[in-house]
Amino acid sequence: MKTLIAALVACAVFAASALFAGSTDANSVAGGFYRTIVGTNTEQYAVVDFQKETVTLYDIDDHVVWATNVIMGLQATPVMGARKISGVKVYEGDLWINVGRGYAIVAIKTGSLKGFAQN
Repeated sequence: MKTLIAALVACAVFAASALFAGSTDANSVAGGFYRTIVGTNTEQYAVVDFQKETVTLYDIDDHVVWATNVIMGLQATPVMGARKISGVKVYEGDLWINVGRGYAIVAIKTGSLKGFAQN
């Protein structure tokens, strides 16, 4: 019985480590933190790197369309909270990226930082 329990625990630990082991390459699609579908008709998606600073837009073939370091772009902007990306969503044709307690607004077509909004 002890052998069976030890084997189950070992399998659970191995499965959990395989599940949470991500790619160490922060410049790849698999190395991303958040992944957000930008458009179902264009099949593009945005990925946030593991440092939670850069957003990269990929096309259907996993080619980079653009990459924007949002945190560097907001260097001169006062941000309440941590200067790390904590989420991404598409709203009104732009990417709204959660940074601190506000949103950095990035144009989907060009990757340019359009502004920052916070309450």
